[in-house]
Amino acid sequence: MGKEVVKEAHCLSIDCSLDDCIDEQSTWRPTIGFIGCGTIGGRHVENFLENGYAVCVYDISATRMAETKAIGAKLTAGCYECAASSDVIFTSLPTPADVSKAVLDEDTGILRAIAPGKIYVDITTNSTAMVHRLCGAIEARGGEMLDAPFNDCPVGATSIYGMGLAVLASGNIDTFHRVHHLLALMADNVLYCGSIGKGTECKLIHNAVNAVAVQAVSEGVTLGLAAGIPLNTIWDALRLGAFGQNAGDIHGLPHYWFSRRMDSDACPPAFTVKLLRKDLRLTLALAKERDVPVPQISATEQEYMEAEKRGWAHCAATKVRCLQEARAGVVAKGDVPLLPHPMMQCGSAPSSPRSAPSASRTANRKSAACISRECPLWMVVVLVVVTNLVQWVLRGAVQGDGWWL
Repeated sequence: MGKEVVKEAHCLSIDCSLDDCIDEQSTWRPTIGFIGCGTIGGRHVENFLENGYAVCVYDISATRMAETKAIGAKLTAGCYECAASSDVIFTSLPTPADVSKAVLDEDTGILRAIAPGKIYVDITTNSTAMVHRLCGAIEARGGEMLDAPFNDCPVGATSIYGMGLAVLASGNIDTFHRVHHLLALMADNVLYCGSIGKGTECKLIHNAVNAVAVQAVSEGVTLGLAAGIPLNTIWDALRLGAFGQNAGDIHGLPHYWFSRRMDSDACPPAFTVKLLRKDLRLTLALAKERDVPVPQISATEQEYMEAEKRGWAHCAATKVRCLQEARAGVVAKGDVPLLPHPMMQCGSAPSSPRSAPSASRTANRKSAACISRECPLWMVVVLVVVTNLVQWVLRGAVQGDGWWL
């Protein structure tokens, strides 16, 4: 059996009472159906079996079917048969077209087996249009659906429990309550993202932002090599600086952006639009000198040039984000908590699968949640600030408004 751990719920737009709802459902041990037993699906099948669940499986690969049978899964003849034998059906497939065929095929699809009480969960990175189409079909037969795309743990990152980083679930909140204890076995974090399709949208946004960062890193590394900098030196400069600790300023967004601190004249910025554009122009000059195309950096410099044209030269460099707000017709403003800055994690993730928490650990989690709910806001703020300072000092660098320096 897997290692006993506490299941944490990081849920958006729902309050502390979620713990009570989840605990009431956590004794439900449904038969699980899993369609798609590849790299991700096969790992989840094994973990559910390790945690004592009965699991029915179907995969087009005879090899994968044999592998899951060897560890205790029940084989089925197709998607319909798998769904008919299960209470909660998961799909983990490569493309929206694959999911559509698995669910909607009139003769062999999951939909034929859907009846009141059955729950379908798609963990594929799907299209939102397909998710809504599937949900409509499932609900028309009395079933329930969540889209819950899975965020795996890439090489270099660390999953606490060795399964994955996050499940981004969305759909009916009562359905989410019913299967939360299953989702919690699949990743370190389970996020409730809202109505059906919102989990998929969050996953697509995450992947797109990550892709842009990957391209930016590619440009930076190749520019460094062309400039004669050793690869290991470039690697160290990226991983030990602000980018490696806080890519895209993700941990500082509540402090710099969502609070609208960048719009205020009360706090003179440590690093301005003008200064950062200067750095970008110097980088472009170096790229031109070395004959290295850097389209992402070039496009970013254009953003800062536009910010200067709007009279923001002496504003905080983060002010450039207002350009994108204007294009999108939104304003990112709100009281989003500033989370403690995570320490850099190295090494391999533990291989043991997750299992249900003990009653004492569940009680401790509920107590902690209730304590945090009753804590005065000023005390929470002080604790967050102190935690950040301690972590920053341990790193040997204190990060302020000029985090990119």
